[in-house]
Amino acid sequence: MSDPVQSRAGQADRRTIADLSVRYGQAVRRFFSRRLRDGADVEDLTQEVFARLLKRAELGEIANIEGYLFHTAANLLRERARKAARRPGDDPGLDPDLAPSIEDFSPERILLGREAYARMVEALQELPERTRTIFVLNRFEELSAAEIARRLGVSVSTVEKDMMRAIAHLKARLA
Repeated sequence: MSDPVQSRAGQADRRTIADLSVRYGQAVRRFFSRRLRDGADVEDLTQEVFARLLKRAELGEIANIEGYLFHTAANLLRERARKAARRPGDDPGLDPDLAPSIEDFSPERILLGREAYARMVEALQELPERTRTIFVLNRFEELSAAEIARRLGVSVSTVEKDMMRAIAHLKARLA
């Protein structure tokens, strides 16, 4: 006999996972597609990220869900590389130029990354709203200048000028 409270919690977690999959699925796919030579496994690895999240007992305990997702994705790539290393001649399909990006992270490196991230966020917050939005759409959502111009109702020239302002500001602040 199943516990109705656990059953409801499980259904809520599945809905949450589905929402997270919609929200972060494309970004996780891009993460894998940039690191794998063969794109055939991208979808399987993406599904595995969300399957592992579903196996986790309490989703509410995860403070930074985005960080957790990408940490899980990086772990999957490391596992894949380790398995391939145990079997001579087995190619993990990882892009050799990106191999250093999936190394184990030391606590010091994690701290440095968090500090750099905080400085970047602070520098982004200093930008005017439109400039910040344009930068985020271009660099994080990978939209072209024309797509951003259409979405925001401004000219392509305005988008390009705001991108130059944002990059110059970030370089100055983060140098």
